[in-house]
Amino acid sequence: MPQDSAFIAVGEPARHVSGALEKKVPRGEFVEMSQGSFTQVLSMAQQGLDPASNVDCARFALTAWRATRRRQNILLGEEFPGIQFLAWEALLGRRKRRIVLLVHNVASKKRLLALAKVGLGRRVDHFLCLSEHSRRVLVEEYGIARERITVIYSRVDTAYFQPQPAQPVLHRVCAAGAVNRDYGTLIAAATGLDAEVKIAADTAWRYSVAGKEEKGAQALPPNVEMRSWGNYLNLRQLYAESRVVVVPLARPIISGITVVLEGMAMGKPVILTRNPYVEGFIEDGVTGLLVDPGNPAQLRERIQWVLAHPAEAEAMGQRAREKAVRDFSVERYVERILSPFAGDAPPPHT
Repeated sequence: MPQDSAFIAVGEPARHVSGALEKKVPRGEFVEMSQGSFTQVLSMAQQGLDPASNVDCARFALTAWRATRRRQNILLGEEFPGIQFLAWEALLGRRKRRIVLLVHNVASKKRLLALAKVGLGRRVDHFLCLSEHSRRVLVEEYGIARERITVIYSRVDTAYFQPQPAQPVLHRVCAAGAVNRDYGTLIAAATGLDAEVKIAADTAWRYSVAGKEEKGAQALPPNVEMRSWGNYLNLRQLYAESRVVVVPLARPIISGITVVLEGMAMGKPVILTRNPYVEGFIEDGVTGLLVDPGNPAQLRERIQWVLAHPAEAEAMGQRAREKAVRDFSVERYVERILSPFAGDAPPPHT
């Protein structure tokens, strides 16, 4: 990473950073990159600001712009507050400098309006996104040249999330997450299924996807439990005890990747709803299984196959673990994030 650089992001609270360094919670890219990659790091979370608040984002972006106005290299870790930072840069900036922006949700009309229609994207030298389909959208809808975009995929702490050989595996199906989940389809598929179905309806990212989310509010069948699992230790145990991890998605946007990769890192087969933004993370029939959206009969058939073929499912989970370690570790993710500053890193295997 060149000198004279700043990393501006939502970040993580100081307690989570210390917990990750002590290996009590999973480590993410913010922890990795805040340990010396940059001359300066600014985080909304560590200032106690709410990324769901437009006022907080704008206030933080102005503070960050003032604090980094002499820095030559800027990495904006999220589109918000990154877009507000670009607006201040357009209003107040007086000299050319290199700005790299990570855009998570390219399907958002709000992002398209700010970056393409208003033109704030012209202030960005290089864009980062999370999938090949996201890159296509940036090229075709945002009008960004392909060579200005790097696909960085996503990451998982493969040391924290790893197989637990001492943990007995139960006749159990699990799911996790709350953003953009189609738990109605999963519950319909699970009704009458000869297996426990546990849904950990927790998320740290509710602010990142607008719109009403599926809460699975219908009455639950007796074999289904849906609640918060409380913390990462409990979630890791839930993965370890389960035969398969299901990630049912409601809309075709970038979501569910964190749970997909956690399940893969735990050595579990993952059943994922087909979605052009996320399909590249699962190779159907090799590291997991894909199902059509809103199809409980097909989802039920895939779950039953996994439960009825434990040896094949275990081999699938082993291949998933190998891919997670090889392509989606935090270290590989950070390499790809920093590649626009220091030369291109090789992409994951396909």
